[in-house]
Amino acid sequence: MVLGQFVRDPTLSDFPFLSSLASSESPKDRRIWLRVATDHFVATEPSDSDTVEEYIKAMTAQLDAADSAARLEVARKLAPCARAPARLLAALSSADSEACDYALEHAVAYANSELERAVSRSVRSAIAIAKRRCLDPQIVSTLAAQDDILVLVALASNESARLEGPTLLDLLRRARRLAEQEGDRRLADALLQRAPVRRESAVLFLCARPNQRIEILLAAQRSQLGRPTAPSVPMRSTSLDELELAAVSRQPERFVALLAEALDCKRELAQKIVDDATGEPLAVALAALGAANEVLVRILISNDLLAGASYQRIRALARLNNALDRNAAMMVMAALRDEPAARATRKPSIEAYPVPAPSRATPASITKRAGDSPQRMLRK
Repeated sequence: MVLGQFVRDPTLSDFPFLSSLASSESPKDRRIWLRVATDHFVATEPSDSDTVEEYIKAMTAQLDAADSAARLEVARKLAPCARAPARLLAALSSADSEACDYALEHAVAYANSELERAVSRSVRSAIAIAKRRCLDPQIVSTLAAQDDILVLVALASNESARLEGPTLLDLLRRARRLAEQEGDRRLADALLQRAPVRRESAVLFLCARPNQRIEILLAAQRSQLGRPTAPSVPMRSTSLDELELAAVSRQPERFVALLAEALDCKRELAQKIVDDATGEPLAVALAALGAANEVLVRILISNDLLAGASYQRIRALARLNNALDRNAAMMVMAALRDEPAARATRKPSIEAYPVPAPSRATPASITKRAGDSPQRMLRK
């Protein structure tokens, strides 16, 4: 037998002893009344408006006088109840407390309009709501528009929250801006840890760890399955020669300028690609430009030599392995340039852009002087 079969009034007035606990001076007695009254309401879910109104009044009075532990216990019991009265949830959420956080994060009876108001009430409330399961798309948009980094990180860390379209792209761009300009990687890390990795995460390619970069490239490849292969516009051999010549002749500034021109990006982005010690962004950039594997090897080795012969960059080819697909690389470069996804597989080639006239020295002659092979260049 359950208590609801004997008790008609959820305020427990049918049982004088239980009812008297509500007016006891002992916090322990009042907590017992709260526990029993809450259990009874959840078990019976009364629908009579007058009965519910009396229950709300009695519970509100007790919650106002209850300690934080008692309020949290009530919040936990009411959270799964679809008919928990809105005013009762409001009483739990009236103060920034653990009970408030729990109710906002877990209570299923909240209407979207109530959650919208709670988001604007305080950062703490917004963080709790950002952790809810199965958030309505409108609530997701409202949360994603907040300025507080903790709210955004909570939302990004909630893998049940659907982040897509303009909302996702805006978060990715804000995460990159925070990481690059302020050194704050929290939002970028939270977004990069979401599974499964999506091609849109290419916006954060420079912020990603090596394993995450591989996942981004593979996601970009998967997005092209079943679609016609985009026509590749090969780079002119003279353009490749210019890049290779600048690399092997140790002209870093010229190399960055040529790379920026080839990728049709700002010099600052080209510099970040070159400066990355792992060599992965540079390998992806060169793959996007259609550089042959032997050209990739020579340029990466040359950049390693310039950086002090640590040979970190040349190892990028082994790490990226089959993930280094040209179309995927082109999509990553387009994302870093903030281009729409539809343009990602178009020509990131310097064929359409003017390049400086070739110098008298050629990559072949420089390579010959260096030993004519990557292995001999390494020994040098």
